[in-house]
Amino acid sequence: MKRLFIAAALVLVASLSIKAQPYKGKQTSQVYAVPDWEQVQANPKLVLSDYQPYPVIDQDPSSIPALTKAPRGYKPFYISHYGRHGSRWLINSEYYQDPVAFLKKANEEGMLTPKGQDVLRRIEKVEEASRGRYGELTRLGAEQHRQIAGRMFRNFPEVFKGNVAIDAKSTIIIRCILSMEAFCMRLKELNPRLQISNDASNHDMYYMNYQDKDKFFSKITSTPENSAILKAYRDKVFKPERLAQSLLKDTSFFSTYNEKFGYKDNPDNLPHYTPMTLLYDLYQLTVNLPNTDLDIRLDDVVTLEELYGVNLYRNLGSYRYAGFCDMGQCVTPYRQTYLVKNIIETADQAIAKVGTDGRKSAGATLRFGHDSNLMPLCSILNIDGAGVYEPDNDNVANVWNMEHYIPKAGNLQFIFYGKKNAPVLIKVLLNEHEATLPVETDNFPYYEWKKVKAFYLDILDKSPIKDKFN
Repeated sequence: MKRLFIAAALVLVASLSIKAQPYKGKQTSQVYAVPDWEQVQANPKLVLSDYQPYPVIDQDPSSIPALTKAPRGYKPFYISHYGRHGSRWLINSEYYQDPVAFLKKANEEGMLTPKGQDVLRRIEKVEEASRGRYGELTRLGAEQHRQIAGRMFRNFPEVFKGNVAIDAKSTIIIRCILSMEAFCMRLKELNPRLQISNDASNHDMYYMNYQDKDKFFSKITSTPENSAILKAYRDKVFKPERLAQSLLKDTSFFSTYNEKFGYKDNPDNLPHYTPMTLLYDLYQLTVNLPNTDLDIRLDDVVTLEELYGVNLYRNLGSYRYAGFCDMGQCVTPYRQTYLVKNIIETADQAIAKVGTDGRKSAGATLRFGHDSNLMPLCSILNIDGAGVYEPDNDNVANVWNMEHYIPKAGNLQFIFYGKKNAPVLIKVLLNEHEATLPVETDNFPYYEWKKVKAFYLDILDKSPIKDKFN
């Protein structure tokens, strides 16, 4: 339970008396809703949310629409990219160990049903396989990035011609570094002449993975009011009773477990393990298993309805962490101020280097990080309507679907096009689909870079942290 509330604290956003809501009344017309119950029943994979493995598209090229042909005379000459790491193991050991410890004690006390004993055997195998791999990239995660790199190369060969320079940076987390290496190795295989530089340094973390060292954003996200908001929604959508009853002969064992084995120094004065905790733990194991090589599944343990409820809770948490939510004038997406600034500056440097007519390639800038970077980046840029303002928590699921933005290996690609004596154009791909921007254009999916840049510089000018790294 403590962990559940820690997770809630990480996905909360509070009010701040700074006028920082740039998109209210200016949203793109497109919003993306969480799939409704009928859609989920027809396709159970839709409950995987941000645990959704990036599709192995090379096995089904039709799963990504064909890209719109560039306007006459325009050629791509530069790509700026930010990608989430690929599929991984769950981050913390407790996600594996706690449900095993609970069910193991229940079994020792003779409290498990036959179903509970079967589940214990399965998750013990999962826990054993996870040891020493917490948060690490899986083989599937590496393959996702190899395939994305291959398609980027095929879609925009003009950018990767000759001995052009590719600048790749990662956060200092190993799963991101390995994602970068898989991506870059594939590019090098396709063109051995590419001059690729790789780096992962604390020097760049201020924009690659903003650390909030002065606690500016964490103070916003940790109020009792916001904790209560998410707790109330969790209590509404979680349905833990059936699961507990299917695994335990008597659910009063939770009280026995907490009294005998729980953490008595719990600072939140909460019981260590409850039916909700069990549901949340088994949810995480269930939805993350497709990201691993394990031939073990738990789909028959947690029902689709139970998974769907937890998915709704996590989706609201995502919005309240990364979106321009209610609570006054929300500023949380501004944690990506310096990433947006870097995207603009590196693009301008590329344009200055090779000109604007598209005859020369400026290569690519590749960045590899986390969903906690990519989701607020989509929000501050209002990619595909992610800058939506929705004050009704119960309606968030109708306008915000984090799976649309941040599956495993989710990515943004900013493709720059040039033509002699013409303005530079930009197209943005979200997970390799052409995406909308909050800027006027009469030639979607292409936008004038000059207008896009001016719009986002105005957004950055409103940032409450804009002067921290001048």
